Amino acid sequence: MEETIKIYSLPVHQVKPDSYMAYSNNLSKSRIPIVIDNGSYFCKAGWVINEKPRLIFRNIGAKHRGKKESETLVGNDISNIETVRWLLKTQFDKNVVTQFDVQETILDHIFSHLGINTNGCVNHPIVMTEAVCNPNYSRQLMSELLFECYNVPQVSYGVDSLFSFYNYNAKSKGLFGLVISLGYNTCHVLPVVRSRFDVRNAKRINIGFLQMSTFLQRILQLKYSAHASAITLSRAEGLIQEHMHFSENFMDDVRMWDNENYAKMNTHVVQLPYVPLPGSNTNNSSSKMEKCHVLLKRVQAIRFKQRAEKLAFDEERLQECLSVQDLIEDGDDEAILALQELGYTSAEELQAGIKKLNCDIRKLKNLISSQQEELQESPLSDWCEELNPGNFTDADVWLNAVKSKRKEVFDARQKLSADGLKSTNLGGFSFTTANDLFGGIYADPVEIKSFQEHTIELEQKKDQIKILDEILSEYEREFSKSETNFSFNLAEYYQLQLGLERIRIPEVLFQPTMVGIEQAGLAETIEMVLARYVISDQQKLAENVFITGGCAKIPYIKERIQAELLAMRPFQSKFNVQLADDPLLDSWKGAKKWALNDDNLKKYSVTRQEYEEKGGDYLKDHMCSNHYISLPAPVRKTLVQTSPPAGVKQEAKIT
Repeated sequence: MEETIKIYSLPVHQVKPDSYMAYSNNLSKSRIPIVIDNGSYFCKAGWVINEKPRLIFRNIGAKHRGKKESETLVGNDISNIETVRWLLKTQFDKNVVTQFDVQETILDHIFSHLGINTNGCVNHPIVMTEAVCNPNYSRQLMSELLFECYNVPQVSYGVDSLFSFYNYNAKSKGLFGLVISLGYNTCHVLPVVRSRFDVRNAKRINIGFLQMSTFLQRILQLKYSAHASAITLSRAEGLIQEHMHFSENFMDDVRMWDNENYAKMNTHVVQLPYVPLPGSNTNNSSSKMEKCHVLLKRVQAIRFKQRAEKLAFDEERLQECLSVQDLIEDGDDEAILALQELGYTSAEELQAGIKKLNCDIRKLKNLISSQQEELQESPLSDWCEELNPGNFTDADVWLNAVKSKRKEVFDARQKLSADGLKSTNLGGFSFTTANDLFGGIYADPVEIKSFQEHTIELEQKKDQIKILDEILSEYEREFSKSETNFSFNLAEYYQLQLGLERIRIPEVLFQPTMVGIEQAGLAETIEMVLARYVISDQQKLAENVFITGGCAKIPYIKERIQAELLAMRPFQSKFNVQLADDPLLDSWKGAKKWALNDDNLKKYSVTRQEYEEKGGDYLKDHMCSNHYISLPAPVRKTLVQTSPPAGVKQEAKIT
């Protein structure tokens, strides 16, 4: 028995515009810190007293061109990103903030939706994430924006993945750990040695969720070129989140996909949206029954057309017969020849033919005179009402009933024909001509009447068989035409089959060369970082490997890292891999936990006074932050006066 293929719908992520929250007296009077996880994909913001961030939105903005005072849409205000993708703006270059006009728009959105309504200032400490090894110039502009534009009292910076690591190891002292951060634009391997971020041995890979999404989009657009416009970047991102997973051993799994049964069982079929063509739902029972009603009306119309043609033919033949009859009465010599041309052998036979034609013409005229009423009925109404399509809900059942009725009528006609052969020999004589039937001297009137009734019934059966044959013929013509026009499944045409792509797309983190990036993969980078330490420190780092970041939500990342560590670490050495419970929110939760410690805020926050004295790039180091490396002061250009020789004009030299 063939298994039913499961069809997956496209992941749809409905977003609602962020609501404006109340700014209570407790919030306005107390300087409760605001935690902002300024990620390159999602921005998370909220009060430090909240369990979860109040605001979670895509860190992008869009402003319609051509409007001077048009409002800029931010994050969840954009209901459909694809319709305004060409207008989207982000403050990031890779994972570093460079466009501070967009960043200001994002901060306006955050503070306004948190309900802050103080005039000209945000009187709350800010805890904000920044990129690993964030350039001093970028931090300087961010501090300038916060202190000069929003007049915040103090600000603390930290790295998102280190905050996530802190969320699980806040109480550990002298901590060793290896943080694997899987981000939107980049991935990082960050060693933590004795509770301090060892920035000198940290490594970055310029690949992330964005490159995975772009890779999948291009593969599917190449594979299904007819649906290239429907395969958008947003849909590719959703497909990765819903259908992709990491492979514990990529090459072994690729070989398994060579097996047809395995590939069939593990392929995911995703349905793209489409508009059904009119009339394409021929498999629908109600639609088929509607066609059966139309079919019967068409058969009825055909029958009336045939009757009209038969009437015209009979009237023409009647005129010819009457003309020959006049020739016979006038004794014309050509009468015998004309009689033979009509197929008659005697005047009596001609007279019988004229009577029959008159009878047929009267019958046809009576039928045609009621044509309007008859056309509104079924050709089965007067003798087989049980076959009316209104009594059925399934076209196939109705068709079988018509076939059964046709067999029943055909058998009855055969029986009548057999009985008629016995009764045609009346008194030992056989009625073989019209003269025998209507004027023969041997026929008994009672027997002739019985024979005529038998003949009429036989003709009725013949007519009924003809009607049923026409219905069956029209049915076959109608539905064979429909099957020809829609021989393919339209829904199936708009389906995407995700086979090997399910493991091929996430594999780019471990093999960046698959997308043309000539860099080491994640496993090689981990091995490279560990190799920079002595064996004892290597062991401590390997025993506390922590995975975080948005890509960590893709299934089996933990198992893949474990397999890679098993391959690279010495025989029987121990290692431990821990996956963040919520890779998207753990960085915000870790920053919140860090900010709840008043000592951290007092000790590691940069105040406005320190900002003015030490510069905007100033940073106080802590467990979750970058290292502050002060750049040398720029050399000032001064004018040096020199004494020129006598008679030479004095010039100023710049040193």
